[in-house]
Parts: sequence; structure tokens; C-alpha cells
Amino acid sequence: MDIDTAISVINSIVALIVSIIALVYTVKTYLLKSGASVRASFGMCSSSVYCEDQYVTSITLENLKDRAIVIFKIYLKIGHNYYLEVEDFGDSPLILKPFEAFKKEYDAIDLYSINMNRIDLNKIFDDKKAKKKIVLSTSDGKYVVSSWIKNWDPVYDFFNNHLTAVIHPRRATYKGKAYGINTKYIVDIKTESGKEEVIPIYPRDYEIKKFKNFRLTKECLTSKENLEEYLYEQVGAGILNCSEISVHDTESWFNETYESEHKKTIEAKYYNWFFYKILGSVLTKYSNYRLRRKNKKAKKANKSMQPTAKASAD
Repeated sequence: MDIDTAISVINSIVALIVSIIALVYTVKTYLLKSGASVRASFGMCSSSVYCEDQYVTSITLENLKDRAIVIFKIYLKIGHNYYLEVEDFGDSPLILKPFEAFKKEYDAIDLYSINMNRIDLNKIFDDKKAKKKIVLSTSDGKYVVSSWIKNWDPVYDFFNNHLTAVIHPRRATYKGKAYGINTKYIVDIKTESGKEEVIPIYPRDYEIKKFKNFRLTKECLTSKENLEEYLYEQVGAGILNCSEISVHDTESWFNETYESEHKKTIEAKYYNWFFYKILGSVLTKYSNYRLRRKNKKAKKANKSMQPTAKASAD
């Protein structure tokens, strides 16, 4: 094979590869913009102090297409013939935009009804043979969701490895905003025009100009009463323009709340891969083994106590 022939073959191969890539891209683009593809997940409450019936607590939809889908109603299909209405959007249908997600949570129900009768769904909810599917009423007709959103939570990992720690941040909020645990006071000011302003005060705010026309003093920050008195002095002197001042002692609140609930502080330690994956797994299995043995002993002890209790009753 001479050089010209080899170059011609290479050019042909490159052209073929480019054509295939272009074809694949075109097909994928077409598939993204045609039809409908929605993933979904839902939550259920099996027992509640609020009502006797099991009910849907949340619904999540995810549009996987590069085109919007118009949804009028959401149903949970139970078995072959029951359609439980989860959401009716009425005259304002849900327009799920390309690659957009929708989530809504639901409160407890009073009862389920069909025509003028009450219907109990608890048994069929518990029946494993009765499959549950999300069905959508869309502008293109009926759509049965076949793909599910896989929810993950680190709590699942904890059951396989007890060294897994799930940590939750705690934030105290005032009027919808968190100011941090170092907040000493929160000053709520209302001006004569009715405008409200919330000002967080920190332990060393006497070193900076917290207010426009005056500085705080170290002495006024020693107590809520002193700070309130000091601010009203500025009002009396015409330095601070407001009609009402409220001072909240957040430092005392933090101390009372977190000292009672979080007395002990532990320090996070780094575990390498081997310690977490191997030793953690072994320790978890050993811990589960000990728990099973403890439960078996407790069951035996309960069984041995039953005849004695019956004899005493006789």
C-alpha cells in the first residue's frame, strides 16, 4: 500500500468516525426533545397520631427531557384498578420545564372517599402484590412513570458501618434569619414610620460603630437591661430615631437550650480508608451479633416469666 492510498484510507476512517459521532449526537438530541420521560418518587406515612389512614406525605417528579410537560393531575395507582388522586392542579396545570424537578409535601388526611362512600385503603397499601405506580394526566394523555428517583441517605450507610456519622447543623432563628451562637443580644427597633430593623449585637461590638450616630459601651453590654436603658438614653438625646426598642437576650437562651441538650462535646477524628471500610465493617458485624444475642436472651427471659405470671394470676 503506497502513501497516497494509506492517507485516503485514514481520511475515510476519520470521516466515518465524524459522521457516526454526528449521527449519535443528532439521535440523542432528537430523543431528548421528543416524547416524555419523567422519574418520580413518593413518601408514605404508615402510622400517625393525626389520622387512621395511611397517606402520601410527599411527591417528587423530575423531567428528563429537553421539552416541557404539562401535568393536570397526579395519581398513585394501587394494584390494577385503584387510582388515588394525589394532586389536582385544576385550572393552573403544572408546567414541568426541561430537566426541572417538582416536589410537594402533604399533611394528614381526614378520610378517603369514593362517590358518597368512605373507603379504607390500609390493607391494600400493605399488600405487597398490589403494586404502586405514579400515573400522570398530561397534555399528551396518560403517562405511567416507570423510572424511579433513587433516594439515598447516609443513615443507610450507618446500618452497614456504625462508624458512619450523620451530623445535623442547628440554627436558632429570629424572624426567619439565623445570627450565630456568638450573638449576645438581638435588638428589635421600630421607627416612627413603622419600619422595623433587627440588629444583632455581639460581645465585642463596643469596639466598632454598630449604630450610625453613636457607639455602644462595654458597660451597656453587661446585661439586657443595661443595653435597653442605654439605647433609650440615645433616643431621649435625639441621637437614635425610633419609637420602640426590644432587646432579646439570646446568649442566655443559647446557654439554656444547648447546655441541656448538648452537654457533652466530642471532637471529630479522621479515620483512614482501612479503618473505616475494614475495621468499621468488622466492628459493626460484631456489634450486631451482640445485639442479636442480647435480644435472644431477653426473649427467653420473657418466655420463662410467662408461666410464673399465669400461675400467680390463678
